[in-house]
Amino acid sequence: MSNPIESLRNYNVNDKDIERLKSIGITTIQSLYMTSRKNLLNIKGFTEKKISNIFNEANKIEVYNLFLKGSDFMNKRDNTIFKISTGSNNLDNIIEGGFESDSITEILGEKNTSINEFIHILMINGQKINNKNKIMFLDLERNNFNKDKINIYAKVMNMNGKKCQGNISLINDIDSYEELMDKLNEIYESEEIKQCSLIIIDSLISIFQKLFQKIMNNNNNEINISIEKKIDIESKLGQVLNILKKISHLYNIAIVLTRYINNDENLNEQNDLIKFDPNIEIILNYECKTRLKIKKIKNDKIKCIILNSPMISEKDCKFIITEKGILDC
Repeated sequence: MSNPIESLRNYNVNDKDIERLKSIGITTIQSLYMTSRKNLLNIKGFTEKKISNIFNEANKIEVYNLFLKGSDFMNKRDNTIFKISTGSNNLDNIIEGGFESDSITEILGEKNTSINEFIHILMINGQKINNKNKIMFLDLERNNFNKDKINIYAKVMNMNGKKCQGNISLINDIDSYEELMDKLNEIYESEEIKQCSLIIIDSLISIFQKLFQKIMNNNNNEINISIEKKIDIESKLGQVLNILKKISHLYNIAIVLTRYINNDENLNEQNDLIKFDPNIEIILNYECKTRLKIKKIKNDKIKCIILNSPMISEKDCKFIITEKGILDC
């Protein structure tokens, strides 16, 4: 983890300049290094000389290396990241230990695949990480958080249900892309994020589906939406995923996105954003480190397939979800 930007107080940088850095989302030394000088020059009172001085002082705290040996990078990463167990040995094994911090994982499946139960169990297991027992749950579907499920799974795991509920920050008042970006920027700059192990967004695509549907309605449901409007949706999705990657990396957090899919071939495809614009799938495939697809099979068993991961080969496993959690079968 990078040092907080407040560390500069001990290195000849005044409080006013530190607050100005924080005002544009720079909360760590590493995020300072990731910000272009052009953006820093837009800060009131910042000059080339002042920026150079700030970077010189920052280098006394953390040395900035343009190039880093692969072995050094992996050693540093291995000592930093943590993994949130699912409770199923079968599933943990194929994702190499659990849901990994400093990365984005997408889970997609039909609504009957118990995704909702799955993420409630993750919200309990995510509270077992040392010094990081806070969870953020962005319920974009508005009604998917269930405190009774938290109590049930907490009890099974010998944890206090009320305490577990108190560790979960529920956000369910987001209805548009603009509101989502505002909330993510607020999260990026918050103090609470430093104690957070897991952020779940359920479900991210729903916001963009609403945006797509609005365009369709304004276009009288005509399928020939302009290329510009398609690119606009793709760009906005990219911006959301970009800030999520920043949050995940700077604060060492596991981020899990859900997506509900429908395999009914009789549905009107022109009203489905993903089917209408395959580039959305490509963007998710590129930005999410791991993508999992789950589906129901016989006897309430669930099959999980790794769709994409640069570190993990294509594998699958089976498990079952009961009131006792995610179990091997």
